[in-house]
Amino acid sequence: MGVVNDVLDAVKQAMILNEKVENIGKALDLVAVELRDHDRRMVRLETIVVFGQNQKRQQKQLPEE
Repeated sequence: MGVVNDVLDAVKQAMILNEKVENIGKALDLVAVELRDHDRRMVRLETIVVFGQNQKRQQKQLPEE
């Protein structure tokens, strides 16, 4: 019976490991979604900064009346 118990324990551990891997995969999917959202927001912020810098340069180049 020792061998059977060892096999059953190994199967149980494999099932537990499989569940943990699936949970980590789901968590990773959520992190990926958040990362894409943060990336989009960063692009928007970078665009605003560049636009503001260009506006400032243009104001400096205009002759004062």
